[in-house]
Amino acid sequence: MHLRGVNIALRTIFDRPAHPLLVLTVLALVPRLIAAFFSGGYFAHDDHFLVIEAAGSWADGEDYNYWLPWNQGTDPRPSGHSFFYVGLHYVVFVGLKAIGMQDPKAMMVVVRLLNAAWSLVVVRTGHRIALRLSNEDIAWRTGLFLALFYFMPFLSVRDLAEVACIPFLMLGCYRLMRDPTGPGGRDALIAGIWIGLAINVRFQTIFFAAGPGLALLVQGRWRGALSYAAGVAIPVLLVQSALDLILWGRPFAELTEYVLYNMANTTTYFDQPWYNYLLLLAGIFIPLFSLAILFGFFRRPAPLAIWLPVLLFLAIHSYFPNKQERFLLPIIPLFFVLGYTSWEHFRLGSRWWQDHVRAWRGLMVFTLTINGAALMLLCLSYTKRSRVEAMAVLRNEADVRGIVIEDTYKGTAPMPPLFYSGRWRMSVEPWTDASADLRARLSVHPDSTRPNVVLFIGEEELYARVLRTTQAMGRLQLIHLAEPGLLDRLVHWLNPVNRNETILVTRAVDPFVPVRSAPTK
Repeated sequence: MHLRGVNIALRTIFDRPAHPLLVLTVLALVPRLIAAFFSGGYFAHDDHFLVIEAAGSWADGEDYNYWLPWNQGTDPRPSGHSFFYVGLHYVVFVGLKAIGMQDPKAMMVVVRLLNAAWSLVVVRTGHRIALRLSNEDIAWRTGLFLALFYFMPFLSVRDLAEVACIPFLMLGCYRLMRDPTGPGGRDALIAGIWIGLAINVRFQTIFFAAGPGLALLVQGRWRGALSYAAGVAIPVLLVQSALDLILWGRPFAELTEYVLYNMANTTTYFDQPWYNYLLLLAGIFIPLFSLAILFGFFRRPAPLAIWLPVLLFLAIHSYFPNKQERFLLPIIPLFFVLGYTSWEHFRLGSRWWQDHVRAWRGLMVFTLTINGAALMLLCLSYTKRSRVEAMAVLRNEADVRGIVIEDTYKGTAPMPPLFYSGRWRMSVEPWTDASADLRARLSVHPDSTRPNVVLFIGEEELYARVLRTTQAMGRLQLIHLAEPGLLDRLVHWLNPVNRNETILVTRAVDPFVPVRSAPTK
């Protein structure tokens, strides 16, 4: 009876419906809508501070990162970031403010909803690519995983450039394989335009963009290769080059700076072994199911026009010392589509697997159980909650001249997401060394911007830390206690090395007594 129930459940999940693309769209939309409303905060540093803080400050007439040349003084220099994706957020924020929406949290719900809608392209196009590579049943299952894989809805609503570029790559790859005889001039041109737009979002996808061109040349399709190259060049020239001409007076200024910076900082952040991304792929798709995906991808290098760019992107990033997990995200859906469809062809044609159907069903039950639990957790996870809430509460405070980020226990004060406070000009003073003279540092600030709010990061040794701060700033009044989110608490419980970041927001209530310099003789 138990096995029969398992078979019925798997058949219910995996059997193809009458209108698979419509059903997939609905199935994909539901968890993404949940994540858009309930998975607040931000995932990593870059999806907030390199996108939201910059665009949000521009919409308020400020320049948080000092990326704009007219705010850099006499010797302006590009920052090495594409303004295309950030600029789209700026347009959204300006539009929302024009209709009266001012609350940063509400604006971010709208942004996450837009991201969720954009991510549906990945599911629909992934299903169409799988349909070209296999049959309707395998394509349905491929789309089902793209819709409901535990990390997909969570990442889809974030503001990572590595995720926002994926639909462009998927659309380009679908165009490359629409014609069974190979991409002709028009399809190759349109494919190049889509992939060129991906480069405007994420510079590093230029490594991916080289793959289809190489594949077409290897296959002797010169016309297709030239059309594809022209397609890639069109959006890069019209968008990236035009933006840099307007801002810096020369084309590709930001791209050039990006290349120079990364060449000079190959090991500044991380220096991981070459196989690090293979381990990531073996983990992100849930072992042991992930091993089937890896086997399928490397088993069949076809179609070459979309297999080669994925391999090229993986190989170059594996060679480069600075490896961060998010760098590989642009190829994750395509890697899965290619790997899963290839694996299914192998499994269904394998005598061993046909004789051991229960083994595959058991693996699927395990995979779907882990995936379901992780999916629910991530869709409801308010990441970096305490940092966001600490800033949001300051938005409603009348007198906030500046903030002290007190983290003398850990010694690494996190950057505050000022977007949620709506206060771009308040001073921020990190205090990470207990032996440093805080009062002397605050005395440098003029009265109008001298920090009068203290954020205590973490509750470790809190009494001693509060006492030291009180001696420097006077009595402190508690404003708010910002608690970490569910996922942050779970990660801390699994490994206490990961900090459970509760933040105490306090205000100095006594008049500040500045340090007086010693009289000169």
